[in-house]
Amino acid sequence: MAWIHVPTLNLVLTVVGAGFILSIHSLYYIKVFFDEYHLPPSYLKVVQILFLVWNAVNDPMMGYMQDLGCCGMKWIMDRRKVVLYAGPVFAASFLLFWFPWSTSIGWVTALHLLVSLFIYDTLLTLVLSAYCGLCVENSRNHEDRVRVIVYGEIFTIIAGLLIFPLEMMPHSNEHYWLFQTCCVVVAGVSAALMAFSGYHLKVEKPVNEHHQLEKFQEGEENSAVKLKENTWKNAIQVSWQIAKEPRFICLVGAQFFKILRFMANENFLIVFTESLLVSSGFFEKNSSTLGLFYILARSCGSILFLFLWFPTNRFGTQAVIQSLNILSIFNVLFVLYAGMNNVTAVAVFIILENAISRCGWQGFYIVVAGEVVDTDMKQNNRK
Repeated sequence: MAWIHVPTLNLVLTVVGAGFILSIHSLYYIKVFFDEYHLPPSYLKVVQILFLVWNAVNDPMMGYMQDLGCCGMKWIMDRRKVVLYAGPVFAASFLLFWFPWSTSIGWVTALHLLVSLFIYDTLLTLVLSAYCGLCVENSRNHEDRVRVIVYGEIFTIIAGLLIFPLEMMPHSNEHYWLFQTCCVVVAGVSAALMAFSGYHLKVEKPVNEHHQLEKFQEGEENSAVKLKENTWKNAIQVSWQIAKEPRFICLVGAQFFKILRFMANENFLIVFTESLLVSSGFFEKNSSTLGLFYILARSCGSILFLFLWFPTNRFGTQAVIQSLNILSIFNVLFVLYAGMNNVTAVAVFIILENAISRCGWQGFYIVVAGEVVDTDMKQNNRK
């Protein structure tokens, strides 16, 4: 077991638990709401718009809550405790999607989807933002960050294997209870993994935190109170300084479009495949070949990143990202040249597009974000 870095493994178990949930949710929730709950397409547009607005609001809100606390909840400022306490709740929120409120009243089904998305995405943001923060804090150099990412990608491949048995199940109303049972089991396993990770994860506290504690114990309560009063002011000043950094702006902008691309492939993989490949007879519905295709589409990104591990260490993250962007351009030109009637070319395009968009979609962000944070700390002498 010496070749396994145990602290990294404990950390990555958080994303393993989340990965099991994300694998099922992203692929099946739209399909379930359309096929099982009979959601009218017009309602989906309204729900998605409201969800995008909430998603834009809750991301910074969760970040501020973890930095400054909320309603006296001190544990939310401890990222390890966020994983420990909020992780199982996030796993439970995953179950909201799979038990219908109504299958005949359109607005009730739409409300069900909206509420489920709001709760699920809020908890997802809370847990994964804590995880990303822990990755940066516990990874002191570039190699440590890459190791965290590689571990995460390996377990992402394992999580993607869940798709095969789910896809082989009968997709009919009479057998929907089988899918519900699997979701309950997955939620339980995911909750246990995140709780285990949060409980056993060791976080090294900064040296200056011990120094502040000693000063407080020596009787400098006034300084502590003054520091607490200026927390919001300091947070706003630091946020404004960071927001003006060109590297930060480029990072956020690039990550926004990367997530947009990733989510499109993630949520509509089944829709695209059934519309373009199953309907044309290239794949048979509920076949083992189709299940393997879904696994391949979801796993190729992680496999590709594992092959890019050494080039990333040698040439840097930016060079690898730019190379993937060039490959994306060639992939688009390839399918345009082959034509939409060439279903084999379309299948290859879907595989490559999913592989590129998934390749280190979060891992590269952690590495680059860590570099941006390190640069900002050096330039502004932050502690």
